[in-house]
Amino acid sequence: MTRFLLVFVLAFSSALLVAYYVESLAAPIFKELLSAFIVLTLITGTISYALYSYVDGIIKDIATDDRVNNKEQFNVVITKLSELKKEILVNAFTVVMLLIIERVSHGVSLVFPITNDQPFNWVWAFSISVRVACFASSVAIAVVQFRGFIYANEFRTIISRAK
Repeated sequence: MTRFLLVFVLAFSSALLVAYYVESLAAPIFKELLSAFIVLTLITGTISYALYSYVDGIIKDIATDDRVNNKEQFNVVITKLSELKKEILVNAFTVVMLLIIERVSHGVSLVFPITNDQPFNWVWAFSISVRVACFASSVAIAVVQFRGFIYANEFRTIISRAK
C-alpha cells in the first residue's frame, strides 16, 4: 500500500510541475499518455482473472493430491497462495476505482479547460495531475499482477518437486 501511495504522490507532483512549467504544451502530452488508461485497465482486469484462475487451480491441485508427504508445509503454501488470491482481487478492484477517479477528474478538467488566453489554471492542473497519478498507480498495479504470475509459477514448480 505504501508503494502505491508513493507512486501516486510522485506522479501527481511530477504532473503538477510539468503542467505548471510547460503550461499549454502539457495538455497534448497528457492527452496522449492518458489515452491508454482504459486499455491498461482492460489488460489488468484480464490478467487478474487469468492469474486468479491459475492460482486457484494450483490450490485445488494441492488440496486434492493424496501423495503429499508433508501436510504442514503444504498448508503454509496454501495459505500463501490464498493471500496471493486476495491481493489479486484487491489490485483488480483498485484499478477499477482508479479508473473511476480518473474519469471524474477528466470531467472536472473539461469544466475548467485551458485556453490560448489562459494556458494554465489550478483546477485543470490539479485534475490532470490526479489523472496522471491514477494512470501511474495502475501501471504499478499491472506490474505487480505480472509479477504474481512469476510467483505462482515458482510455487507450482516447488510444489511439483516436493511431491
